[in-house]
Amino acid sequence: MILIGLTGGIACGKSTVSSLLQEKYQIHIIDADRLVRELQTAGAPCTRKIARQWPQCVDPVTGELDRAALGAIVFESKEARKKLADIMNGPIFWTIFSEIWKAWLRSGSRTVVVLDAPTLFETAIFTHFISGAVVVSCSEEKQIERLQSRNNYSRPESLNRIRSQMPLEAKRKRAGFVIENNSNSIDALKTAVDDSVRWMEKQSSHKLTFMAWGSLLAVAVPIVAIGVTWRR
Repeated sequence: MILIGLTGGIACGKSTVSSLLQEKYQIHIIDADRLVRELQTAGAPCTRKIARQWPQCVDPVTGELDRAALGAIVFESKEARKKLADIMNGPIFWTIFSEIWKAWLRSGSRTVVVLDAPTLFETAIFTHFISGAVVVSCSEEKQIERLQSRNNYSRPESLNRIRSQMPLEAKRKRAGFVIENNSNSIDALKTAVDDSVRWMEKQSSHKLTFMAWGSLLAVAVPIVAIGVTWRR
């Protein structure tokens, strides 16, 4: 299996790239955002923990999470982001590891699988399992423009969300392939995606290296413990 990480900045077009990879090339996508949403459904253990921490973010009747309200809190506060990470990291690590393992078992040696993860480099454990990373990037002004148009955020709100993430320049330096998505042309983006797939297919087949196994073992015991306790 060739496991490729896909990441980028907010409003850079990563989700569109992920969709193009899936629709045009039928590449299997492990979507970290989707897995997070599944862990935050009404009544789920993670949602209950979020409700205990921020009651205003969860409907007391339906148990549904108000993602906009939660986002407004965590993007404004580094401390809040840490508290949310403490709730979510164990369960999401466990879930992603499970998806990688299942993909590895059913894939051929040259099958490309993409791990779509906004915090791929921040949660560095997964970098030991990928053969390379694609970063979707654009200028900060383009990010602001898209956030204002798409989400109706003010400029300060947009900047808060952009600057709460790892700087794009740092992500670009760690990428094997960079997709610059500064235009609004879907055709230009499709061409860049085509080029990225050719790059992916040239990468070495993924092997669970000594470092990867060491990293897995280093987190396996605490993650198992969290996997047992997070349901409470």
